Amino acid sequence: MRKLSRQDYEARLAGKVAAAQEVLEAEVALLVTGDDWIRFLQLQSRLHAYSANNVMLICAQHAYAYAEGRVPDPYPSYVAGFRAWQALDRSVERGQHGYMVLAPLRRTRRVATDEAGNTRVVARDERLAPGEVESRSSALRGFGIEHVFDVSQTSGAPLPEPPHPRLLEGEAPHGLGRSVLEMLESRGYTVSTVPDADRLGGANGQTRFDARAVVIRGDMDDAAMVKTLIHEAAHVLLHELAPGRHLPRHVKEVEAESVAYVVASVHGIGTDSYSFPYVAAWAGERGAKAIAETQGRVAQAAKAIIAISPAEHALGGKPPGVDLATEIARQPQATVTRVAVSAGPAVA
Repeated sequence: MRKLSRQDYEARLAGKVAAAQEVLEAEVALLVTGDDWIRFLQLQSRLHAYSANNVMLICAQHAYAYAEGRVPDPYPSYVAGFRAWQALDRSVERGQHGYMVLAPLRRTRRVATDEAGNTRVVARDERLAPGEVESRSSALRGFGIEHVFDVSQTSGAPLPEPPHPRLLEGEAPHGLGRSVLEMLESRGYTVSTVPDADRLGGANGQTRFDARAVVIRGDMDDAAMVKTLIHEAAHVLLHELAPGRHLPRHVKEVEAESVAYVVASVHGIGTDSYSFPYVAAWAGERGAKAIAETQGRVAQAAKAIIAISPAEHALGGKPPGVDLATEIARQPQATVTRVAVSAGPAVA
């Protein structure tokens, strides 16, 4: 087979990325009602280890595979690359096609800083000026395409039992609220309560950026208080600084409530009380672009909160045991001792 030139390779890659973008645009166009937005949030919760764009891509391609009869369920569950499944002693079945996802392509830049603190990007072979100190930073140079497979497209060794958060009505996962509170305090915010909603103009919580304070109602059950705390934490993460601080108030509320929905769902906290307005009502004239930007911000903020949570929660599409299995697979063969990735019961 003829080896592709660099120009041919880049042209082919650009075509694949453009095809992925077309799928994304078509999927975003389907988000119309508040219920449509909730379905997106449910999918983001299911696959929170992935970016919002890749969640949309994976689910669209999985739905197509389901319509063709190549997978048994309409929604994906555990998703990983070919080699990750191999590390778990599973193999992709013949006839299955991978789902394309967008993978960031990065380059390392040389950065020179002078004695006055001024910085500049330095060319690869360029020498530093007297008094300059070099550092290196990573910069995004575009996107490539990788492929992942749902567990239903593979066969082999059973997977370890995943975590299953189970909570009583009104109960919050142990440690989740504390971790969010500590995150807010680390950013210089105080967190306090008031007796009821009347002290907050009828709201469950309030973030006061000027006073660097978060206040929530104290007359709610544990789960409601933690969900409110997550909502306010989302405001801090997304709307304290530009560009988020310049968003319309109704968009800020959609974003904060969406983050709370995703984090609550991942932790097994009930989400029946959530509702969202008609998408066009908050997307405005910018339409699909505004929706995609909100999706990205919601996914990023939810992932940041989930990452600090010590509570048991869903894995976000990552197969149980994959991190350990991949690490073992990377070790030199002579030093590897075969170990089970979980002592718990297995699931197919």
